[in-house]
Amino acid sequence: MFKQLRGYLHRFKLYRQRGKVHSDLDILLAAAGSQKQLEDQLQWLVNLLQWVRYEGGLDAHIKEAGHLPGARLRYLLMVLERNPAWKKDIAVILRAVVKNVSGLELYTETGLPHEVGVIGEFFDRMMMKILPSPPLDHELGYLFWELFPDVKDPVWVASIEPATFEKFVELFNYEVSSAEADWNRLDRDMEDALIYLGIQVRAIGLSPAIRYRLDKPTFRDSAFFAVVRGLEEFMAAHQAGDRDVFFEKASRLRLIVWECRRELEQVYKHLDEFGVNVNLVFQMVRLRIYLQRIDSLVEILISEKLDSKKVCGFLAGLIEENHELRSVGALVSQNINLLARKVVERAAETGEHYITRTKEQYRHMVQAAAGGGFVTAFTVYIKIGILATGLSEFVIGALASINYSVSFVIIHLAGFTLGTKQPAMTGPAIAEQMRDVDTEEGMERLVDEIAHLIRSQVAAIAGNILLVIPTTLLIDTMAYFMSGRHIMSEASAMKAFTSVDILGPAVFYAAFTGIILWVSSLAAGWGDNWFALNSLRKTLGRSPTLMTIFGKVGARKIAMFFEKNISGLLGNISLGILLGMTPEVMHFIGIPLDVRHVTLSSGTMGAALPVLGLDFLQTWTFWRAVIGVLFIGFFNVTVSFAMAFWVAIKARAVNTPTRRAIRMAVVRRLLKHPLTFLLPVGSSVAKTSTDGAHH
Repeated sequence: MFKQLRGYLHRFKLYRQRGKVHSDLDILLAAAGSQKQLEDQLQWLVNLLQWVRYEGGLDAHIKEAGHLPGARLRYLLMVLERNPAWKKDIAVILRAVVKNVSGLELYTETGLPHEVGVIGEFFDRMMMKILPSPPLDHELGYLFWELFPDVKDPVWVASIEPATFEKFVELFNYEVSSAEADWNRLDRDMEDALIYLGIQVRAIGLSPAIRYRLDKPTFRDSAFFAVVRGLEEFMAAHQAGDRDVFFEKASRLRLIVWECRRELEQVYKHLDEFGVNVNLVFQMVRLRIYLQRIDSLVEILISEKLDSKKVCGFLAGLIEENHELRSVGALVSQNINLLARKVVERAAETGEHYITRTKEQYRHMVQAAAGGGFVTAFTVYIKIGILATGLSEFVIGALASINYSVSFVIIHLAGFTLGTKQPAMTGPAIAEQMRDVDTEEGMERLVDEIAHLIRSQVAAIAGNILLVIPTTLLIDTMAYFMSGRHIMSEASAMKAFTSVDILGPAVFYAAFTGIILWVSSLAAGWGDNWFALNSLRKTLGRSPTLMTIFGKVGARKIAMFFEKNISGLLGNISLGILLGMTPEVMHFIGIPLDVRHVTLSSGTMGAALPVLGLDFLQTWTFWRAVIGVLFIGFFNVTVSFAMAFWVAIKARAVNTPTRRAIRMAVVRRLLKHPLTFLLPVGSSVAKTSTDGAHH
């Protein structure tokens, strides 16, 4: 059985490497005349392209340049010139393929999204990877994929020389028999494809989601409405054969396509201002690709003779788009980038409030963080009470989520700060400053901002810890005087210290918590985008129900409150749910993963300290826990900031050399003025506050 299995695996490996298989050219060409059935002819053609693509043991630079397939193609044509019989057999196969396999799908399906929504397209691409390919004679689009399965195929196809291209075109017309007189259906298929694409463009461009974002009085004024009519006139002129009228109609059609692109940019600007919808972005990506395909086909049709550069460029583009069409990653990249950028922008606006640039703002940050620490102390004791109930893990997780969410919302509404929430918000704010880093002054400003950011984090976490520990001690002292015993048991108190021990898994849990903090910032940015996208301020402000209960002024105030706070509310509630439920869900599925939050961990240690007594301060367990909490804070901040910063620079398309230059500039500042990363000192600190308090 194992021998048979190894045989299957070997065959599968050969199948996966079929694009690199070497075959003897003489044997291939000699076999061309015996391919009578269409399916056999198509498979033979696939084998021939495998020979053209075969690289063997050549140097890497030759492979990367894509020179070899072009050289092999030239060699193939030279061999055919010397062997007229082989040349005729191949010409017959090429003409049979063009005649019998529909080219409409090549122009309208190859490299173009198949589904009308991003979710449907996602599953369609997944099925492409799982299900076997259809028969080669199904349509030219599927044959096209089998002919050019390698990601490097666009390179050598685009670099085919004009002389080679002309010889290859001549091959199609070599010794055409009377029975093959009507073999060429490429032009007809191209015309049909243009009409089909025009109908698709009109349907998507005049859909309500796009039409409502245009400034046209009626849909008839939109360029999308004029596309089909322009294409019909272009086709009529093409078939009539009048070159002057044909070029005039082609110019008008291309002007309509240009106007469609302009209207599309108008929709993008609307999304930038009022929020992004992923499905709408997907439709706009489809529109952009359809318009580009129309432009390319028109470009080929208006050429008096086949232009090698245009045709090879078009084919190379088809191959590249075909590979992207089968890539799930490309789908996500194309359709999520705009949403990511929008979420980043929303987060950047919020993150600006978490960066202190003056001494006064630094003091305000410490005060706001101290308020957050005060509220967190009560959160800690409520969590201790929840754990003491002995309920099931799911119920404890649900109650803990409610406890955290309410606490974080109170901190937000009171204008206080939770230090670990800041990095995920400030990452996009820093990325926003990267636009002018190509100049010395711009780089200096960015490094100043990074220094401001880091010392703001230091101030926030220090403020949290400096008040959460005294507050927990005070609450426990009051409870001891009233009841004669501590709130925590001795076992729970010892567990509070061992759970943050630097020698334990606390650091890994802290890094995981950093990811949770970043995810909550995404929820905050998404919520702000969703509120703007659906115009909820206007909807709430004019809600008949709200106006009846609270009056016009009250409804307007409610709308303004949610507009101002929706990001904070969703971010804090999602963070509370993630911190409370994630450990229980992980334990349920058998993954021993927990969360460690620096402020909550510090508060829990503060509550546990009176139980264990002053002698406990002299133990290594205590000091390992103190070091552990410091590292928890470091990883909470670093991981959440790194994730947010990474998404932000991706959304902003900041290149690798720029990122490297930024890192070097930050290191130089750190070595030269290390104290500026901790305290508001140095020439970069403003003397007066212009922005007010930054909570």
